[in-house]
Amino acid sequence: MKQQKLPSLNALRVFAVAAHAESFKQAAQQLGVSQSNITRQIQALEEQLGTRLFQRDNRVHALTTAGETLAPDLLRLFRELDRTVDRARNIGDSEATTLRIALPESFLRWWLSSRLAEFYALYPHIQVQFNTVSLFPDASERANICSELQHEQLDIALHYGQLRDQALKQMPLYTPTYVPVAPIDSEIPLASRPWYVDPKAPYWQHFKKAQSHLARQLQTRHVGNSNIAIDLLHGTDSITLIDQLYLTHPQLQQFAKHTEYQVTLPEPIALAVKQRQRQPVALVAFTKWLQARLLSSQANTVRQD
Repeated sequence: MKQQKLPSLNALRVFAVAAHAESFKQAAQQLGVSQSNITRQIQALEEQLGTRLFQRDNRVHALTTAGETLAPDLLRLFRELDRTVDRARNIGDSEATTLRIALPESFLRWWLSSRLAEFYALYPHIQVQFNTVSLFPDASERANICSELQHEQLDIALHYGQLRDQALKQMPLYTPTYVPVAPIDSEIPLASRPWYVDPKAPYWQHFKKAQSHLARQLQTRHVGNSNIAIDLLHGTDSITLIDQLYLTHPQLQQFAKHTEYQVTLPEPIALAVKQRQRQPVALVAFTKWLQARLLSSQANTVRQD
């Protein structure tokens, strides 16, 4: 049986407040958002659940039978969640409310940044500090990441491949697939167009093996990372390879994709944390939220393809 997609937690929280407020306007004031934001969240939740939750009458702020069934338990669950989080905050654990995360700039720029508002809405008490690291760290950078995690200068690090350190716990997030893309769907053959690539990156090394006949014909222009390549593509018929996950970003959605030449890397993008008997609440919250958002994003990508 196909598992149904769970509704957005943010939309559920908005509904829980709106259901016990006198109006959407009052709910918006309580949550510190616009009234139109409340309406959009409620409509999205109704679409996800496949049923109306509020009566459509501007004179009456009333729940439907489905809304009356959902509201009491939902409010109780969110209140219990808030109490649990408050208890965790009050135990004196300095890492329970502040996370220091090192991650690739491309992951932050093209995927994570547009989704952070949801995390902050769900966990407004958690502060996040971001630092950037190479997507494909070399031996020296890997050693530095391990050291900072061990000495608790970092709480979380995202990276490609395995870190060889028994003191760390590593969780695979997703295995990247790189797709050749161009901002213009040109009739010029791929082999006759400039390709911006990072010659040392694993995606290029695997592309050359998987598409050896094409790779030998290409005119390549070397760049330090994929962000530079994307910036240089605009307004040209040039090509680069981009992680398929990033192609949901509004600035990249219109790129022409050549999926017949895509290549999947042998190792995953992983999340690393220090091994602990009990992980900080904030760390667990961010990790589970990130895993859920990645699964949802990948499912959407599969449906679009």
